[in-house]
Parts: sequence; C-alpha cells; structure tokens
Amino acid sequence: MSELQIALLLIAGAVLAGLYLAGKWQERRLLRRLGEQLGGGVGDALLDDPGQGRAEPAAVRAGGVQRLIEPHLPAEQGGQAAAQPPPPAATRRSDWLEDPLLDCVLELRCARPVDGVSFIDAAMPLTTAQWPMPVSFVVWDARAQQWVHPDRFGYYTDALAAIQLANRRSVLTEEQIDRFASSVRQTAAALDADSDPPDVVRLAASARELDRLCARFDVRIGLTLESASGAWSEARVANAAERLGLERVGHLRWAPRLEPGPPPLVLSMPAPVCERISLELDVPTIVSGAGAVQQLFGLSNQLGVQLNARVVDDNGRPIDSDSVATIEAQLANLYEQMRSAGIDPGGDRARRLYV
Repeated sequence: MSELQIALLLIAGAVLAGLYLAGKWQERRLLRRLGEQLGGGVGDALLDDPGQGRAEPAAVRAGGVQRLIEPHLPAEQGGQAAAQPPPPAATRRSDWLEDPLLDCVLELRCARPVDGVSFIDAAMPLTTAQWPMPVSFVVWDARAQQWVHPDRFGYYTDALAAIQLANRRSVLTEEQIDRFASSVRQTAAALDADSDPPDVVRLAASARELDRLCARFDVRIGLTLESASGAWSEARVANAAERLGLERVGHLRWAPRLEPGPPPLVLSMPAPVCERISLELDVPTIVSGAGAVQQLFGLSNQLGVQLNARVVDDNGRPIDSDSVATIEAQLANLYEQMRSAGIDPGGDRARRLYV
C-alpha cells in the first residue's frame, strides 16, 4: 500500500470520527433543550426506569404561550371504568310528598333507563318557568326505593311532575293547568317517555273546591298593643322584640323562629313610627294543644310592659287574660272540623296550604 493510500485512509477515519462526535454533541444539546422545555430530564425511553428521577411536566410552552396540561384519571382501571360513585340517596331525597288532595300529579314512564343528566335537561323548562303555585319534579330511585331529585350520576325510568292546585293566596285556573300539562308533555317527548293526558276540567274543579276548603279554616287571632305615651319608633319596638327573644323576619316584622317556614306568630308594625302594633297568630299552622294562645297573650303582656302599652281588640276595647279559655274552646272546635276535612292542624298539608 502506497503512502498516498495510507494518508487517504487516515483522513477518511478522522472525518468519520469527527462526524460521529459532532452528531453525539448535537444529540445531547437537543435533549438538554427539550428537557428544559418540559420541566424535567429526558432520558432513554428503552433503558430508563419510568417513574424514577423524572418529574411530570406542569406545563408545556408552545409558541411562547403557557398551555396548562390538566391531570386526569385513566378511562379504565383494572378493566373497569373508574366512574365516580353517586352521592348517597339521602342527599338527593325530595321533601315533596304526593298529596292527592293538593296536587295535580302527572307520571312519566320511560321504556328504558335514562341517565340523570337527560332528566335534568328535559325538566329544566318545566322547573324554571314561572308558575303561580309550587311545582315539583322527582324521579324514582329503585335502589333507595324513594322519590328523589334527579342526580346526574343516576339512571331512572319513572318520574312525577306535580303542581299544587291551591293555597290561601291563589288557585289554579283551567288555563294554567292546561299550560302545565303541555309543559309536561314536552318534557316527556324530550325523554321519549309516555305520559297520560290529565282531565283538565276535573282538575280545575278540584282546585276551586280546595280553595273553598282552605278559606273555611283560614283563621287568624290578632291582638293590638296601643301606646299610652306617644308613638314608637322602629328601633324601640325592635329593641323590645329582641329582648323577648323575637327575631326580625321581614320589614317591620318579628317572630320567634323555631323552625323553617312561615312563622305562626308574628309581631308587626304598620309604619316605622306608629302608636299601634299587632300580634297575630296563624291558627291553621299551629299544632293543637301547643299552648299557642297562652304564648300569644303572654307575649302581648310582656310587650305591654316593655313599651308602656295596653292590649286591645280591633275596636280599641281592652282584652285581658281571661279571654284565653274562651278562645281555646273555639279553637278546639275549629281544629276538630279541620281534622274531619282531612287537614291536620300544623301538619304537612296545613303548612302547604297556609303559606
């Protein structure tokens, strides 16, 4: 081999070695830059042990804009979908109970189980519309064996849509019942469910009858406190009420708040400055035998001392505690009539009617 051939071989070897070293340097440079961008090192995908010495990237910067990578659960784990379990049925249980005397109830029946999201979406126009009376929409939870509010994780086949026919303030008309029935039909169509059409004329007649029954027992007992030393300010009445354990429940109104719902005993002022205030007992919402009449008179006497007032009737005639026995006898008769008509004084039906 000539000296020229040996020189060419040496030159070729040097060139190849240089190219190899340059390639390795460029590779290391690219890996380091990519690791900086991803917030962690980048190793060999075949040799490195996954999960050792590597931090998950918090964000990727693309084109100078930080794009957050949200963490997520795998769609399947151990061959089963990792779905979040529904909340306990007790948290979804409906406080509404079907009452054949008070409610127009329409049933919706699906041929197959439908997811809770579809029920919620289909009922939205029904439950968010403006109605003159309370509206309820519940589904049957087969596992809990009770009516509940639709839950987005559940599956249901049966639902009830209901509207109350009347209360002390309002009564449904035939047109309003027909509009409610039409809205329920739209909900049923969205769920591909069956729903029997109601007898609108009969329901309207039931609503009018319920209105008459409600008015029959809509009784209030009122006492008036009349100032003996000039007009009271709102601040003075409020101070006296709070001393006796009453809480503000509205504008110029105070009551002993014992439970949710409209208070059965209310102190009210007709104006921010006045010489007469009133105490009123809502009779049908009081459980019989609860001592409400004694509480009414006891509170009026205490307020009379606090405000330097006398207790009178609507005509300005003085009322004394001897009237308690007479009023209680009259209330006992009224409560007996209510029970005979199917309305338990202070019960669930009475609280729904007298709001």
